Amino acid sequence: MSPTPSTPGLDQEPADRPNARGGASAPVSGSVWTRPRRPMRRRLSLEAIVRAAIDLADAEGLDAITIRRVAAELNARPMSLYSFMDRKDDLIELMVDEIMGEMVLGEPPKDWLAALHAIAAQTRAVGRRHPWLIAAIMQRPALGPNAVRHAEQSMAAIAGLGLEREQARTLLIAVDAFTMGFGGLELAGHSMRQRDGLTESQWADSTGAYLDDLSRTGRAPHLAQLAGEPSDHAFVTSLNWLLAGFAASHGKATGKP
Repeated sequence: MSPTPSTPGLDQEPADRPNARGGASAPVSGSVWTRPRRPMRRRLSLEAIVRAAIDLADAEGLDAITIRRVAAELNARPMSLYSFMDRKDDLIELMVDEIMGEMVLGEPPKDWLAALHAIAAQTRAVGRRHPWLIAAIMQRPALGPNAVRHAEQSMAAIAGLGLEREQARTLLIAVDAFTMGFGGLELAGHSMRQRDGLTESQWADSTGAYLDDLSRTGRAPHLAQLAGEPSDHAFVTSLNWLLAGFAASHGKATGKP
């Protein structure tokens, strides 16, 4: 007896097909060829899950990340994601480490100061591409393989300075804290503009007018000088000041990168 030819959509029983679970089948009509194809679930992998979660967080923020929501993005059952992780926090850790891979430079400069500037600039750029990242890092330690690569690259940049362990650790904490803090200030304005549907110029006009009014009335006479968004120039200059202070206190040569 010759085998029965397979029919597209019928040779495999979709997991979400009602009669596959013993429930009542929805009424159908017409030929199988004229009915819409059933959506087939994407084959799950840890990489696909993490990428879907990152895309969702980039679009809607970290609060959008739930196991159920990510499963829906993948057309999968929520329980199927638990084959790869135990809880949502595990997924966020995996997301953070995946993005931290973007922070690792291909070949950093040889000079320690230029290298730290380049690493900090890359970290800031990645944070701007993924606005949820800083908040996620602040909530949990980054311990994954890409986080280790990022930390190792920073340690390698200052290895030639002959610092003691605690000095090296404190220097890198200072650079990371500055970079994350600066990024947080940038993202605060971005988040408010996005929430209220304001353009950058509209936001600048409204905050500038508010600060000008405080200055003019004498309630905060110097505050108007703070108007404006954090800039690339402010980032580079502030980091230069920070590292110049370190260099002066430890007798290390420095200059503008």
